[in-house]
Amino acid sequence: MFKRLRCILVVDFPAMQLAVVVSLPLAGSIHAQEGGSIFRNTAPNVAYVGSKGCGVPGCHEEITRTYMATPHGQSMAPANSPTELTRVPEPVTVFNPKNNRYYVVYQKSGTLYQSFFELGKNDRKVFGPSHKIEYVVGGESVGYTYLFRVGDWVFQAPLSFYAPSKSWELSPGYAADDPGFTRLITTGCLVCHNGQPDPVAKHDGQYNELPFRFGELGISCEACHGPGELHVREMQAHKDRVLAANEVDTSIVNPAKLSPRLADDICRECHQSGDAVVLYPNKGYMDFRPGTPLAETMAIVKRPIKPEQRAEANRLEVNPPVRGSLEQPLWWKNSTLELSWCYQKSHGRLTCSVCHSIHHAPRPEDEKAAYRAACLTCHKETSCKLKPDDQARTAVGDYCIECHMEKRAVAGIPHSNDTKHRIVRFPGQPLPDFVFEQPTPDLPGLLWLNRPLGNPEARLPDLVQLEAYWTSARKDSSLWPFWLKKLDELSHSASNNPEVLNSLGVLALAQKTDNVTAANYFTRALEQGSEEQSTFLNLATALENQGKTEEARAVLEQGVAAYPYSGALVARLALRCNADGKAWQAHSLIQSYRKLFPEDPAVRAAQQQIDAGANISIPTIGTGPLK
Repeated sequence: MFKRLRCILVVDFPAMQLAVVVSLPLAGSIHAQEGGSIFRNTAPNVAYVGSKGCGVPGCHEEITRTYMATPHGQSMAPANSPTELTRVPEPVTVFNPKNNRYYVVYQKSGTLYQSFFELGKNDRKVFGPSHKIEYVVGGESVGYTYLFRVGDWVFQAPLSFYAPSKSWELSPGYAADDPGFTRLITTGCLVCHNGQPDPVAKHDGQYNELPFRFGELGISCEACHGPGELHVREMQAHKDRVLAANEVDTSIVNPAKLSPRLADDICRECHQSGDAVVLYPNKGYMDFRPGTPLAETMAIVKRPIKPEQRAEANRLEVNPPVRGSLEQPLWWKNSTLELSWCYQKSHGRLTCSVCHSIHHAPRPEDEKAAYRAACLTCHKETSCKLKPDDQARTAVGDYCIECHMEKRAVAGIPHSNDTKHRIVRFPGQPLPDFVFEQPTPDLPGLLWLNRPLGNPEARLPDLVQLEAYWTSARKDSSLWPFWLKKLDELSHSASNNPEVLNSLGVLALAQKTDNVTAANYFTRALEQGSEEQSTFLNLATALENQGKTEEARAVLEQGVAAYPYSGALVARLALRCNADGKAWQAHSLIQSYRKLFPEDPAVRAAQQQIDAGANISIPTIGTGPLK
């Protein structure tokens, strides 16, 4: 769960802490030219119908049966299956020394639960609530993480099961930043584990009932083939139709009939990331349709490797991976493959599907033969320069992948190894020159990884650039001037856009110039449709700085109504109520929230501050107050 997580962060820019949102939906549109699609179901008026009709007798019965057993078909499942329950025959406890918290996973009456406890005075265990686990996502190559629901909201549990070590440990990212049970599962994350999430617009992490369209778990057929309404209708009307030789059924996308770039874009949506992944104007994650360029839905950008960093980048190709280093993360599959001469010499025809059979994934005992056969579709037995009896060749069973696509640890994920998709002639082979490509004048400071092919005039919309620079500048401060320049341009050309208004408000607050102006920007952003948590928080700050505490409290109440499980909003509202002489209202708010999330650090800190100032004890939660 690493990709496109939209969460509130606190950043210093340039000298003041502000609440901001990392990935913002934008408004506007561009069109990328990569060759029109022949498939008619790419039209926006064709509806999704679910995968159940694909596997009925007389249709794709055998393909559906084999596909549903593949890693993609099994990417999400109910958490109360016998397989999941056998992973927890007895309760398992995992300790996080950074916050002195113990997490527990256990089963009861055929259901998985996770909870936590801390040690209070005299080492007395103080327990938090238990959360019923409803879904599991992941696969055998790395492991499984677990999701639970609170009302319409979906959260990640703190413990994951790592398949290689067969052990329970902290979920990815928790060792560095442990949010307890409060990590929301956003659409950008869930769409890559479930093909049909049904999110509530503008409220990332909140989903309709049921949270998944058609009740489907896993990556559905339509995730790769596009909406099936047209295909189903035409097949029902012409049940005896037989395609002629070389005829293509254009009622539904067949990835094998797409151009290499369009075919890879289907994979790129989930198997590629960057320093920023930005939705295009008026687009959401569910708007991408197979058979259309991904560059019509989202932009993927990264910072370039500078010429003076060449030696360090080459060194990292053989050293153990470090999260945040110059080495491309292993899960950037597409751009890593594109570093290979095999890809370059094929002019992009070495697509994902050359090696990977999505409908019929090889059994573990057949994997080596299957992937070796994929290599031999282009190479010959004699391509290997080692003699057949060379020890280096026989030691790996003449398996090409072992030498040319090494397994490496995944930075930031314990007990995990993944295949590096850069194909090399020998370990430590220097990176090719094109890796050190520098930005073009239309996007200074950044590389556009999914720039449309064959369209040199393609340009990222200004609103997308604004967000791309904002997100990337948090990792490289030299990019801030580009963000400021783009914001200045948009302040004139898109002065009523909510994202521009939010950015102008952030800048005004950061520079401590004019709280009245900042409040005006944030108020207008809300009026123009912004519903980001950061808008409520920043507007409240601007109002409080003017002494308008009642107005600030009203804004925070509006924010908590929209995001009832945001610890940042709940904590701020509680502190505001307490400062306004409404101590019991503050206590009630905190107590209600802590029944679900007593470990939330922001709300804990608010409670401690209120208790210290008012000298009033709050009724205990669970077996005692958590301090």
